[in-house]
Amino acid sequence: MMRSIWTIPATFIFVLSLLMLGGCSNDAETDAATTLSHTQQGWHAYKLGDYTQALLSFERALNIDPEFADAHNGVGWSHLSLSLTLPLVQEAFQNALRYDASNADAWVGLANVLYLRYKDSSDFTDAIRAIDNALQADAQYLYRHDYDSNAELYALKAACYLYLGESQLAKQEVDKTLKIDAENKTAIVLQNMLNE
Repeated sequence: MMRSIWTIPATFIFVLSLLMLGGCSNDAETDAATTLSHTQQGWHAYKLGDYTQALLSFERALNIDPEFADAHNGVGWSHLSLSLTLPLVQEAFQNALRYDASNADAWVGLANVLYLRYKDSSDFTDAIRAIDNALQADAQYLYRHDYDSNAELYALKAACYLYLGESQLAKQEVDKTLKIDAENKTAIVLQNMLNE
């Protein structure tokens, strides 16, 4: 008799524990789904050119999961499109890469920031390295916005090499660009500069 009295509370506690664990799992799943939803909304707003709304959606995602790399990436591109300060943009891309080093889009964003920042020649060298990392990273992240093909990445590398005084390497990148896109305006301008 005594044993059955203890069995009832023990069973109740066991069942309650299972329910609580199941609830935690659902909360985590709900958080992940909400984070993903906010991030998708952010990219949708970004594609529509509503960078402020995109930024808000990405920040909502990060409020739920501060380590969600693609939301950091979205913050970076939104800040860049809103012409906000480059250190803020750079921090967002670096955060994205800290949580997912295979995010090719974040590497491209970082390369753009380094090119635009140009504190010294190491920024161009680092931008080239970032582009190389993008080209070797997860291709699912490439070409979602702002750039359409490797041609634009090669053109950015060519510009970096030109500013570094590496004319031969710049020419090689221009040639790669024009092989993919014969009408790439950046590559044509760079080609004309190299021919002067």
